Amino acid sequence: MKFRRAMAMIELIFAIVIIAITVITIPVMINVAGELSKRMSIDDDVMTRLTSQMIDKFQARWGGEYTGVDTNESTPVYISEINTSADLRCLRTDGLHFWRLNPDSSVECNASQAPQEIPAASTADGGTASGDVAGGLEMLNAGTETLAVTSSTGESVDINATYNVRYVDSNVTIIGNTATAVWRLGSSGTITEHNGGSLNSPTHLKRVVVRFWNPNMQVDTTLSFFKSNIGSN
Repeated sequence: MKFRRAMAMIELIFAIVIIAITVITIPVMINVAGELSKRMSIDDDVMTRLTSQMIDKFQARWGGEYTGVDTNESTPVYISEINTSADLRCLRTDGLHFWRLNPDSSVECNASQAPQEIPAASTADGGTASGDVAGGLEMLNAGTETLAVTSSTGESVDINATYNVRYVDSNVTIIGNTATAVWRLGSSGTITEHNGGSLNSPTHLKRVVVRFWNPNMQVDTTLSFFKSNIGSN
């Protein structure tokens, strides 16, 4: 009987310990689940904002060298002359005006106007890339801006956006009826590198790489887009 009472006491102690562990663990699990749910909500809101940010930048003008505003036919928006046949040089002419060799291009070229070099550094680092895309996409290069994102849960999150802008190869290889082009994307680990692009060898194609990051939120996402100045600005 004493042995049985001793076993019952041990079982009771184990039961108390298990109940205590459960009482402590359940709130923690609920808190973790709540934090995870909140984090997922914030992540969704952050990605929505980042997508909108990319669309906003994509709508910016290709370069800062454009000379006019397309208000009427007498003041056309000029696209710049790029001195390579592969980039559809401005050789289609009526003797006075110039257009791309591309027969579908209706925007007039300025045959004396060349694309600007992409600034190597931002104004914060002594360069000329101001971050103001009103001066062209190249003004984003090497800069970082902070985006304040407010989630549906009321959380305010700061996300850093770091930019890389380069001219990239626009050549197309044609074999039979197949045309092939290789466009190299950017990455978070090489956001400051050329990655097959160039600052000062103009083509009609610019690649913009944006790294969105916040180490506390464990956000590190890289998005890329390409924009051509063939046919429009």
